[in-house]
Amino acid sequence: MSRLFLSLAVICFLLTGCATQQILDRVTLFIVCAFDEAQNDQIEITIATTRFQSGKPGSISNQLLSKVGYTSVGIRELLDTRLDRPLNSGKLSVVLIGAELAAKGLRNELDMVLRDAQASRRMYLAVVDGRAQEVLRKNFSSDQEKGLYLFNLLDMNERANLVPKQNLHEFGYAFLGKGMDPLLPMLRAQEDQIYIAGLALFKDDKYVMKLNDKQMRVLKLLKENVKRGAIETKLSNGSHVAAEVIGTKVRYRIEKDKVGSYISLNLHLPARIVDSRSVTLNRSMIEQIEASFEQDLAVSGKDLIHRFQKEGIDPLGLGDFVRSKTRNWNEEKWYREYGSLNVQVNVKMDIEETGITK
Repeated sequence: MSRLFLSLAVICFLLTGCATQQILDRVTLFIVCAFDEAQNDQIEITIATTRFQSGKPGSISNQLLSKVGYTSVGIRELLDTRLDRPLNSGKLSVVLIGAELAAKGLRNELDMVLRDAQASRRMYLAVVDGRAQEVLRKNFSSDQEKGLYLFNLLDMNERANLVPKQNLHEFGYAFLGKGMDPLLPMLRAQEDQIYIAGLALFKDDKYVMKLNDKQMRVLKLLKENVKRGAIETKLSNGSHVAAEVIGTKVRYRIEKDKVGSYISLNLHLPARIVDSRSVTLNRSMIEQIEASFEQDLAVSGKDLIHRFQKEGIDPLGLGDFVRSKTRNWNEEKWYREYGSLNVQVNVKMDIEETGITK
């Protein structure tokens, strides 16, 4: 028995000896960094390190460090020369990318992040409508670290079903996978406020088009099941009605008719009315509201898909769906046929609740 305990003690000692210890007080942690295009085919990286003011508990400020270079690794080494403690990316949670750099392609930057063992796969990526560095220069968070504020902004909107799921893992899967293209939330700075202005859509690793907030919600409904979320419609009499969806379901199917094969997107929307000004909610009116929502979403969804086909991008992952149902699926052949593919959007809404008033 004593030999067993001795063996276990030696093994534990050897295992702890293999780990590289890093004391928090001796490294520079940062939660957010920004990538921007620079001159001569270079990139500029800006990081926001956290600084606490002595004698002022809870007082937080950010020190911005920026450097231009040809590679991310080289820039990081240059940034270390300006610090008294080495950089550590273990807490990096948000990466901002300027629109101009994103349009040229993110293959090299993504490769660096995906290979980094310290990089969290829950890390959020976002495209900035403008230069990413300018977001970090805004005074949008006086009582909270900027990186933590941006992480909470993206995380809350994803959990609230306003933004499609898209962290580093999701983006990398769509980027490396076949028959699909990635997307990212787009941030915009206005005075000292930062908000999500829509979605940035990619073809492989290059940003090619953006969607506004309304189009973003339609895409989310067509792409994934949504537990809750608000949508609006305008009735024929000019009145506006808002509804909260309850546990939507979207299903893709390959159908055939006399012309040939097509894809049908079938969206079921259980919902409850949450705002219906100047509208009497009798049975006839509820049916009109359901029909109005169904038509709006079907037309908006169809228009979006036509735009995707025109740009040659597939953020819905229709190619991946067809690949899962087709033997000997060929990616090149798929994209040759994708532009003329017949895609039908079918929406069925069921208003289950109208509130406590009549």
